[in-house]
Amino acid sequence: MDDCLLTREEFKKLVFKRTCGKCCVPGCNDDAIDAHHIIDRKLWNDGGYYLSNGASLCSKHHLEAEHGKITPLQCFEYMNINLADCRKPEKIDLNEDEYFELLQSGKLNKWGE
Repeated sequence: MDDCLLTREEFKKLVFKRTCGKCCVPGCNDDAIDAHHIIDRKLWNDGGYYLSNGASLCSKHHLEAEHGKITPLQCFEYMNINLADCRKPEKIDLNEDEYFELLQSGKLNKWGE
């Protein structure tokens, strides 16, 4: 499990490093402008700055991810993040099995709903 909490600066640097600073959405060659929290950082007691919770996105795709047009599952896939390396946020009221089942099915949004 990738359970190393990062600072905001480390988070952005390492998320961008995974995609050489480019947007992770297939077919997009734009520069990444945001290290997007795949699952909202407010759902963690510590801010959720985990490498396994970050996706490099351009401005267009960041907006789509924030509005649910790009799902968390898609972000994990685009970043080649194995769900087994992810943590369940403390503020999501599901057990781990339920959480990961919903996440894997694509039925869980960025806000844990």
